[in-house]
Amino acid sequence: MNKSKTLKEALECYLPSGCAVLITDWFGRHHVILRITKSRRSKLGDFRGGNAVKTPVISVNHNLNQYSFLVTLLHEMAHAEVYLTSKRRMVPHGQHWKSAYQSIALPFLTEGLLPEQVRNAFSNYLKNPSASSTSNLPLAEALRYYDPPGDAVLVSELPTDALFALPDGRVFKRGIKLRKRYRCECLDNKRIYLFSPLAEIIPVKTHLNNVG
Repeated sequence: MNKSKTLKEALECYLPSGCAVLITDWFGRHHVILRITKSRRSKLGDFRGGNAVKTPVISVNHNLNQYSFLVTLLHEMAHAEVYLTSKRRMVPHGQHWKSAYQSIALPFLTEGLLPEQVRNAFSNYLKNPSASSTSNLPLAEALRYYDPPGDAVLVSELPTDALFALPDGRVFKRGIKLRKRYRCECLDNKRIYLFSPLAEIIPVKTHLNNVG
């Protein structure tokens, strides 16, 4: 963040209108550093506890849309609150974290602060929050709606038996949808993998009978 800006001013660039003041108030009451980082494929944000010489740090990817940024930040704030309260190792996404997340997020569910679609999905998710907001399909879909237009293609948008690839080069054939995920065969090793409907993939335009 630009050090010439106050925390509130910096957050207003990343958060929905009206949310920065609530977040700034929380950081004013908790000795935690916030870092807005470059995009990381493996995670949207994280929390690292401190020690006698290091202050606890929350980090959030800079390229999230404003609603995804808020949900991710609140998730990590809940980790920080549990850490600061207990000062000991706790189950990462156990009941203490769930309770902290629910308590911290409650003010943001005020009517009119978030779009109704996001507010309803987030409220339902918070009844029993999971380790990742992206694993909750209604919430993930509500948040993704506000992503900027791009070239991303979802595995759910492909027809059955279509081929797709991952950035690491592996090629898959999309199978049927099971309860929540798609059953896909990796053509490189013939193993079966389950993909979230919201998994971003690279379509392969080669016909199946031309592969292998």
